[in-house]
Amino acid sequence: MQYDWRLILDPGIETAIIVIAAVGITLAIRLFRLRRAARARENEQHATAQRLSAALDQIDIGVVLLNADTRAEFINRAFRDYFTLPDEKADSKPPLIALMYHARDIHAYALPDDEVDSFIARRVEMIRAGTSTPTTLRLANGRVLRMSCAVLPDGGRMLSYTPVTDLIRHTDELSERDYYLALREGDVFSSHRLDAAE
Repeated sequence: MQYDWRLILDPGIETAIIVIAAVGITLAIRLFRLRRAARARENEQHATAQRLSAALDQIDIGVVLLNADTRAEFINRAFRDYFTLPDEKADSKPPLIALMYHARDIHAYALPDDEVDSFIARRVEMIRAGTSTPTTLRLANGRVLRMSCAVLPDGGRMLSYTPVTDLIRHTDELSERDYYLALREGDVFSSHRLDAAE
């Protein structure tokens, strides 16, 4: 079978080949531009995530982002410091229960040993339920943290641990002051007690 090369030179076929080539080149250029734009968006999102991570490492509020399966996607520097969590463990994206057990194992909680496991069980259940009521968490080193849980749109959780040690101490000092003032204003310095002392 011989091929008739004159068909290639036919103006209709020649035009069709040119149109197909032009469409192919146009699609290739468009695809290239779309991929380049997608890479640029991805790079921008990555840079934003890095800036956000760096910013969250500068604050003194501990932050833990959990995914919907309660695995830690992000743990900032303050949380790592509060619970002496090694970077290797934090970066391994541990489950919430592993973080709680780590705190138990290093005796971070200011609780008797026989109460720690039930405390962990209640805390994990509250986080999974998305209970947003802030709770006070006293640590064995004297620090006091206000722990809050926020439910995220994807079903994950954001845990925040705000240091409130100074506020608690100030409140404790005020209550002690009020107690001693009440004693002073009461019968402690009444005239009949002073007479009895003489």
